[in-house]
This record gives sequence, structure tokens and C-alpha cells, in this order.
Amino acid sequence: MAAAAIAVVLAAGSTVFVDTTANAQGSGPTGSASHDAAASCWEIKQNDPDAPDGSYWLQTPSLVAPERFYCDMTTDGGGWVLIGRGRQDWRQEYQGQGTPAQVRDAVTGQDAFTVRSLPSRTVDGLLNDGRVDALDDGIRVRRAKNTSGTSWQDARFEFENRDRWVWSFGAEHRVGSYDFGGFFGSGSGGQTNDFGKDDSYRRIDTRNDHSGQGWLRGWSYGSRVSGSNSADSYLWSETDGAGHARPFTQIYLRPKLTQDDLDYTEIAEQGTAPSERRPLLQSGAEPQEWGVTGRATSNTNEHYTEARTFGQSGDTVFVGGNFRNVQKGPDPGPGERIEQSYLAGFDVDTGDWVSSFRPDFNGPVRALSVLPSGLVVAGGEFTEVNGESNAGLVALDPATGDIADEWHVAMENRLTCCSTKVWTLEQQGDWLYVGGSFTHMRGMGQSRTAYSRNTGRIDVSTASPDQDWNPEFNGTVFDLDTGADGDRIYAAGHFTWSQHEPAEKVAVVSTEQGAPLVPGMADPSFSNSTNYQQTILEAGDRVWVGGSEHSLFSYARSDFELLSGNITKNGGDFQATELIDGVVYGTCHCRHWNYSDAYTWQDVGTDWTQADKLGFIGAWDAETGEYLPEFNARLNGHRDQGPWDVFQDSTGTVWFSGDFRQGLRQNGWSWTWLGGFARFEPRDTTAPTVPGSLSSTDNGDDTVRLSWKGSTDDRGSVSYEVLKDDRVVAVRPWQTEVEVPDEPGRYFVRAVDDTGNRSASTSAHDIGGSSGGA
Repeated sequence: MAAAAIAVVLAAGSTVFVDTTANAQGSGPTGSASHDAAASCWEIKQNDPDAPDGSYWLQTPSLVAPERFYCDMTTDGGGWVLIGRGRQDWRQEYQGQGTPAQVRDAVTGQDAFTVRSLPSRTVDGLLNDGRVDALDDGIRVRRAKNTSGTSWQDARFEFENRDRWVWSFGAEHRVGSYDFGGFFGSGSGGQTNDFGKDDSYRRIDTRNDHSGQGWLRGWSYGSRVSGSNSADSYLWSETDGAGHARPFTQIYLRPKLTQDDLDYTEIAEQGTAPSERRPLLQSGAEPQEWGVTGRATSNTNEHYTEARTFGQSGDTVFVGGNFRNVQKGPDPGPGERIEQSYLAGFDVDTGDWVSSFRPDFNGPVRALSVLPSGLVVAGGEFTEVNGESNAGLVALDPATGDIADEWHVAMENRLTCCSTKVWTLEQQGDWLYVGGSFTHMRGMGQSRTAYSRNTGRIDVSTASPDQDWNPEFNGTVFDLDTGADGDRIYAAGHFTWSQHEPAEKVAVVSTEQGAPLVPGMADPSFSNSTNYQQTILEAGDRVWVGGSEHSLFSYARSDFELLSGNITKNGGDFQATELIDGVVYGTCHCRHWNYSDAYTWQDVGTDWTQADKLGFIGAWDAETGEYLPEFNARLNGHRDQGPWDVFQDSTGTVWFSGDFRQGLRQNGWSWTWLGGFARFEPRDTTAPTVPGSLSSTDNGDDTVRLSWKGSTDDRGSVSYEVLKDDRVVAVRPWQTEVEVPDEPGRYFVRAVDDTGNRSASTSAHDIGGSSGGA
């Protein structure tokens, strides 16, 4: 057999040839090259007991392609893989804080102080999707004990119940056993946010509620351990001498996987099928030049955020809310901050402010709907528009903002307690459904006023309210949604009955004349005795309901059986929901954790199944109700009051309203200014084209050169995965050739884009070895 050698590309892009004769003799993979990738650091140590600490190639079927990781081959028999390291500011997002190269290339020292951690999906790949709580050696936390980094602690702990990997250690994950070393160092119980034996070195605290530490998370010691704010300190405190010091920390796992544990599938002659990512928004906010700023009213309540609602007519996206100005960028020049309150328009393609649209409102706009004619209907908490009396509802010309005289409905609230407010607008067929706080509506030319208590409907072509459809809710309606079949309307709010029939905060109302409640619906569930609901959405066979306290539940459309539950903590109530490409996006004034399969607040109990980081916006699979942690935006607001509307424009961009001032961009390191709202693009879900004409040339030196025609991608560059028999053996960042051993095998090539979409592969190309050639 020829000496095994393959051209592989290392991080720097250089091509090297690796002699793998030992592996060819059957000692097992040693991780020395991509085609010699081992199942784990542990397997390498078993195959080569003298293997030193360093970077090695690892691969599992779940990890798909081989990648280099840092292995500790010394501690306690070796075989540990480094999955994260750094000092202060450990983030909790699912995507981690770096790449495998960043984690492995600086393992310790000051260059490693900036936190770098593997994406959670990569960690799961290292476990081959095995359960985290099944790791024999648990989680290893290696922490510096002094400022010079000359003394260290090796702590271990186990999860009581954890399937996939997460970085949300600040949540209430239950700890099984733990060991800080020493005679009195072991114990059990507690939560990953704070557990241990004392308030000194035998404690791990991952919370961010320490003012002396700048509210930055770390793998902290107890309050009796203080640190230094010197840049070179291995034991850091934002305020010099403050307790709960953040030590430089390394996180290791020891999955004991070997080749016998892995199940690679032999590739058929025709090759592999394409693999495309599911539709989901990118986590990075889009750059933004124009936005809305300042509150037009003095009310700082969460219902009075700068941006509240969206709508689109033609090429203009309209933003309504409680803002005072439209503004260009964070530091506007002369003429770039204009007083245009409550409603403004922005070009859907460029994002520029549309200066020709200049309506004049005297109060907040809370809801927008665009009629088939293109007119923009605005609802809200106003009494005058363009100097004319219009309480709660008005139709506007989308080009100028002038009042549309051809479409007018007068709103009234004849209850002495309350003013006229429109909170929600929803169109279906010939009807515009209106919800809020009001009692009567009268259309153009109608002599009789329609009694429509807190919800009614208006003919979109004639502006005539329906006199015979009145759910008659006894409290404010915050949100409405229409059923896909046209047979029902969903309502959520502060009410307790409809037409004097019980309807606790949620109602399913027939669209038939008389507006009866749809029969056969179970009562909704609530997380707390404070239970007003603020958003409701039909998505396929489920109905999603969100509100107080901190809850987002889904129910069966057919009978309202409870199907799933989500509680945010610490955080706030859910405020908006929307279905986009099979994903339900839910928003809240919350920045901490979403507990899946939790149903009570504040105590979420112990039966919940996942605790994932959520930053104002979460994503759920519309069909299964499963939380999708891959989407995790990082946004900052003036008061962090969260989004109130989710809107997809005609280009596919999704807008979220709120009080936002900055957002992390898709590159993961730079921030963009935000003016009240944030926009996100759908991620790439299209695979590159298939590489072509895979062929080989005998080099005459026991190697063969594989070459192929390159692929194209609609969004950018591609790399290539070279597969042999049943697995990936090399990755080329852009080159369309690779040298492989002249040994029998079937080779395939496929293209991969930056998002992880994989093309179909070429069909098999056989190499027969030195006796047969290509």
C-alpha cells in the first residue's frame, strides 16, 4: 500500500502533505490531518499515549466536516477538548463567541483574555449529538486563582438534565454533582447561575448582577474573592478589589467517542443530495441611515415606544408610533433631524425618509393597515389629523399624508371612563377588523351608528361598519388575527366576556353575522393571576397567545387544547407575534431566558426542557412549537421595552418596532445605529450549484490530483468538501483541485456556501490505486 498522504489546507491557507503511514498500518486515527480526523481527543490519546497538548483534527457524522480543535492531553489522562476560554464578558447566546480557529489558536495568556467560545451546534457536533448530561466527566472548568496566573483550580460539575449544549449558564439549569477539589470541595444541587460550597473559591457564579464587575458575566468566584482591573490580570474585577472576581477560565469536555461509536453512511454512486438551511432570519441587524427618535409625549410606559407599527403602500414602508422626529444617523447634521411626529414613511429599497409624506397627528399611532386601493389607514390614540377632528381612525393618501375624504369612519367611546383608542387593525376579504377601546362606529352616508364595543368591522370599499357584527367585549382589545379559512377572528386583551359569555382575555369569534363565539373551544391557560394578553396569531394548526405574565403559549386550532408553553425570565410580557416562512417570531420586553415547556411565572418549576438566551425577539417552529436558538439578535434600546410589531416588506426584509438605539450586525463584531426600529434579512437558504466534471490525474509519485469545475452561489463565495467513500476528508476554501493518495476509493466533491448550504455532490469518481490509476 502506498504511504497515505493528502494535501490539506490549514487555517492560514497553505497546502501541506501529511505522512500518515502509522495510520495506514492500522493504529487508528491520530488527528494529524483532515483525512486522519479522530472521533475525539480521547480517541487520539488512546491511539497515541504520547500525544502532546495541541491542535488536532476531529470529525463526527454530526460535525460533518473535519475541523481542528485544541486538545489537553495531559490532565487526568488527557483527551479533553477546549470549547471556550476567556476572562470577563462571557455571552450566553447559542452561537457562541467565535470560531474553532479563534478558540484553539490562543489557549492561554493575555491574547486569550477576550472570550472565545464555540457555537453550540459545533459543541453538539463534538458530542455527535449525544446528551450533555451523559458525559462521564461532566463539565471541566479550569480557572486562574491569582492575578499572575500561576495558581489554578480545576472544577467539575454535571448537569442534572441537559440534552443539547447551550451557553445560557446564567439560567436555572439544575446542577447534579460538583467538585472543586479538596476534602470538602464536593457536593450536589443548585443551579448553573450560582452553586458551590462557600462564598470564596468553591463557588461558580455566572450571573451578571454585580455592579462592581460592570454587569459582565464570567465564571466567577464568590464575593470574598476580589480581583484587579489591570489589563494583564488573570483574576479581573471591573472595580479594583471588587468581589466576585472574574478569573481567566477554560471550559473543557471529554467525550469518549471512538470510530466504533460513529455511524457514517456509505455514499451511493450518484452522490449526496443537496442540504439547505431552513428559512430563518439572520441574527444581525441591517445597517440603517434613517429612523425615528425621541418621544412625542412625556409618557415613558412600554406602550409608548418611539416605533410601534408598520404598513406598506407601494414602495413606502410607514412607521407609526410615539416618536417626535425622523432622523438621519446618530449624529445628524443640519436638516437631518426633522420634527415629523407619530407617522412617517421610508423607501422600502433605500431606507431613506420619504419627505413628501407629511401628515400631522396630535397623538400616537398604534396600528396601520393598507387598503386594496393603497390608502393608509392609521389607528391610535389621536383626536386630530391635519388640523381636522379624527378620533382614533383615519385614512390617508400614501403619497402626501393628506386625509382621504373618500374613506371615513367616525369612532366614538360613549363610556365615561375611557377615550377612543384603536390598538389593532386586521384585514380579511372585504372587511377591516378594528380592535381597541371604543363603543360605536359610523361610516360615510350611514344614518345609524353601529354599536361595536371594542371590536368591529368595516367594509374596505365603502367604509361602512357592519351593523350586525359585534363581539361586544367588556374590555380593551389589544390584538386581532384572522383565521386562514375566513371563518373566525381571534382576539386578545383585557376583557373577560363577549356578549356576556365568558371569554377570559382570549376569544375565538365567528365571522358569521351576530359574531358568536366559536363553540368547542377550551379555556386558555395562564401563567399567573395577572393574565391580560397582548398578541394572538393563527399559524397552521396552532394558535399562539402571548402576554402577561411573560408567557407565550400555543393551542390547537381545532379545540384550543394547550400544546406548548414558554416563559421568559427575567424578562417581560410578550407583545407581538408573526408567521414568516414557517417560523413564528415572538417579541417581548425581555433580555434573558426563554424556558421551553414552562407554564408558570415567576417560579418556572423543574419540568421545563430548554433554557435559551432570548434578546427581545425569539423564533419558534410553527409546526412543532420548538424554540429555534439559532436566531438570537443583540439589540439595545433606550428603555429596553421591546418590539410591538413584526412586519415583512415586499423585499423580504423583516422590521421590528420598538425603542431601539443600536444592534449588532451580521459580522458579529460591529454595531449599527438604530432609529426606533430594527430590520433583519432572511438568511441564505439556497445551495450553490453542483461542481462539475470531477476527474483525476496520476502524478506518478503515489498521489493523484483530483480536479473539478467550480460552483457558483447567488450570495457569495463557496468552499469545497472532498468526500471519500463515506465521509469528508478535505475542505478547500476556494481551490478546485486537491491531491490524494493513490489508493482505492470513491471520491465526491460538493460545494458549501458561507451559511452552510451544501450542493448535491458529483457522482462517484473511482481511483483504483497504483495498479489501476484513475
